[in-house]
Amino acid sequence: MEVPEILLFPEKIFEILNFPVTSTYILTLVLGVFLFFIFYFGLKKKIIPNYLQAFLEWALESLFRYINGMTGDRKKTLEIFPLAATLFIFIFLVNIVEIFPGLGVFHFLRSPSSDLNFTLALASVSMAYIHLSAIKKLGFSPHLKKFFNFKNPFLFFVGILEGISEITRLFSLGVRLFGNLFAGEILLIIVSYLFSFLLPLPFLALEIFVCFIQALIFSSLVVIFYGFHTEKSEE
Repeated sequence: MEVPEILLFPEKIFEILNFPVTSTYILTLVLGVFLFFIFYFGLKKKIIPNYLQAFLEWALESLFRYINGMTGDRKKTLEIFPLAATLFIFIFLVNIVEIFPGLGVFHFLRSPSSDLNFTLALASVSMAYIHLSAIKKLGFSPHLKKFFNFKNPFLFFVGILEGISEITRLFSLGVRLFGNLFAGEILLIIVSYLFSFLLPLPFLALEIFVCFIQALIFSSLVVIFYGFHTEKSEE
């Protein structure tokens, strides 16, 4: 049996004003809208909560306790929780769809996490939010001094290294997520074509676990970076 062609880049469906609309972009929008309606209607207060509301509240409370344990500061937790929780839930959702039959096999159906543009966009938005929050809390000048300090050559050199490390963090966030999930998608495609029935099941279970871990790692790193950049430090 012939193994399907594996493409590194998603299929372009059409263009809008020279902007390519890819299969992963469309699926990202669909999943985002789906997630919005699930939480919007699922968390509407009811006299007797249904199963969906109870599950969503349990999930958010568990995430809050986990993030609060990382920050050790309830105020910081409240500040970063909306972003970190949204990232975890959204990344887990877009990761988990890759186990659905047909995704990855057909080029017009690709998991968003298998698109490097998607993962780098998440990393860029996260790091931008962190730096803007740091400027808001600490002030523009104190935050900028972490990267541009002209008091002496040593502090200037340290600032340059800190700036390089920020670029490294951004790419490591995006590339790590992309690499792990793209590799998992390839593995599932190959195993599903070689063995049609029971053998792929352990790989599916493993991939679900990897999807959860990758979403948790990404959101946890965002929390750590936020805590680092918003902490007042002495030179």
